[in-house]
Amino acid sequence: MLSDVFGLESSLGNVSARNFVVLVRAKALLFGSLDDDVRGFVLIALARMLTGKRTVGLFLRPQSCFAPPGLQSALKRSIFHLLTKLRSVSVCTILPFEVEPNYREVATYGLADPQLWDRSILPFQPSSEFGALLKEVANGRRIMAFIGTASPFKGVEQILKVMEHPEWDDSVCVVFAGRIPEETAHLVHAAQELGAVVFPRFISNAELDALYGVADFIWAGYQPGYDQASGNFGRAMQAGKIPVVRKDTLIEQLALLSSYPVIAIDFDDLRVGIARIQGPMPRTDGAPVAQISKWEAEFIETMAKSL
Repeated sequence: MLSDVFGLESSLGNVSARNFVVLVRAKALLFGSLDDDVRGFVLIALARMLTGKRTVGLFLRPQSCFAPPGLQSALKRSIFHLLTKLRSVSVCTILPFEVEPNYREVATYGLADPQLWDRSILPFQPSSEFGALLKEVANGRRIMAFIGTASPFKGVEQILKVMEHPEWDDSVCVVFAGRIPEETAHLVHAAQELGAVVFPRFISNAELDALYGVADFIWAGYQPGYDQASGNFGRAMQAGKIPVVRKDTLIEQLALLSSYPVIAIDFDDLRVGIARIQGPMPRTDGAPVAQISKWEAEFIETMAKSL
């Protein structure tokens, strides 16, 4: 999507001898995820600086500069701190600095993840057939959807613990929709035994959009090691649905700053979170359109002047 927005040519893979010169010579260059190849990003950015060209990179996991404590994170923090001093280099986080002020030390700009505003460019186009099927299996109950591949970091174990809790009842239908990796298959199977509905396959874009349209809650309660922006969280906000997040995370803080309702679950004490999921629905007036538009405008304006 970003290549289309900014008129750039898409390229996949890490920096190598094969593409080094092409990247250095490119008129404009945006690393969609510099985390995948930090060394390559630094080398390219410095080489382009010597030729008077700018380089922009999205930093998806800036928390790796601060944790875990140690030499590696300290070195990484120092490198990115130096990069922020270079006028030809723009390092952009995908959470605003208001959410995590420490990121100012290692990034030039704190922007909103495109997955928090991209549906203004790629509108929801739900499958009516899949939406009807979801309503049928829910049978009048609320739906809490776990969307996408059931990777361990997405909190598969935690959602199972929610369902195993003695205070969990049958008033909410849990739906897993996406591929099931071998390492979490036993967890998803256990959830299915407790009543979860599972679609263990590739889910089309139209089916994903139907999930966001029909579900009441979107699971975004990720493991403690994953504390960053989330596509499921962002799409939930854009659909006007309630994200379920892990308590004291950056995305919970983002929601609070945006005055958008979430259900925050303490993984060490599930009772309060369960009571909120099964209790009265949090009040929402739909997607926070003004906030989403502001995030989009800030992102596009900042990128346009940095490229």
